[in-house]
Amino acid sequence: MSDHDLKTTFWDRVENVNVGMLSATGTDPRPMAHHARRDDGALWFLTAKHTDIGEDAAAGKDARYQIASGDAKIYAVVDGTLSIESSRDKLDEIWSPMDAAWFEEGKDDEDVRLVRFTPKSAEIWAHDSTAKAFYEMAKSAVSDDVANPGGHGKISF
Repeated sequence: MSDHDLKTTFWDRVENVNVGMLSATGTDPRPMAHHARRDDGALWFLTAKHTDIGEDAAAGKDARYQIASGDAKIYAVVDGTLSIESSRDKLDEIWSPMDAAWFEEGKDDEDVRLVRFTPKSAEIWAHDSTAKAFYEMAKSAVSDDVANPGGHGKISF
């Protein structure tokens, strides 16, 4: 799979993932729900002002987002940078009923922080299907072939 194909696959499939593990340099990973926006070249998160992620984003720290989803057929380790976004239009665009559950005053809550994660690079494993993966493993067990259940590679954004 080419870099371009792997990037396209990443954006196509990450839209079908609900949660990953986000951590800034020097902090422990936290489960976070993302909003993928290919056109922005970003993953968006909502958090509270005084959380690790909120403070790390305000400081513009480097971060890592780890995705593991058999349903979406993607596994990825994505490195990038966190920042705070103050655009009300962007907040309105990504806000969902799930986000409202975390803030008493909804998107008008003073504690809401819209965090932009801008990917720089990633290592991605994207398999085609469970049936193909099993076929590839069975084939390699009875031949000299190495199993190839899908795409794998490192990309830059």
